[in-house]
Amino acid sequence: MAYNVCAIWIWKYTKLSLNDRLEVTSPGGLYNGLTYEEVMNGHSKIRNKGIANIFSQMGLVEAWGSGIKRILNAAEEYGLPKPRFQEFDNMFRVELFRNSFPMMEENRNIGEASEKYRE
Repeated sequence: MAYNVCAIWIWKYTKLSLNDRLEVTSPGGLYNGLTYEEVMNGHSKIRNKGIANIFSQMGLVEAWGSGIKRILNAAEEYGLPKPRFQEFDNMFRVELFRNSFPMMEENRNIGEASEKYRE
């Protein structure tokens, strides 16, 4: 039996001008006919029942289909920009944003600000 193995890509933008987000892209798209709208409204379908069962027994699952809502609530609670969810080319991407560092504020000398953070 052949398996099509794909990797989940995680990108952390580290350039000073782009140090504002973490991107997680999962190949395979949405599972079993789910639409983007259904996923955003908390609907889910289990892709791997064995892994789901283990996670559930370990207490790592609060409720099926609650992940996106929890991500949105956490971003709001911490005052972060709203995460972005995208479906494209048989992939699903989540972009988690952070607030800018104080050294990124306008009219600040980046070298001086960096030195303060090192101290």
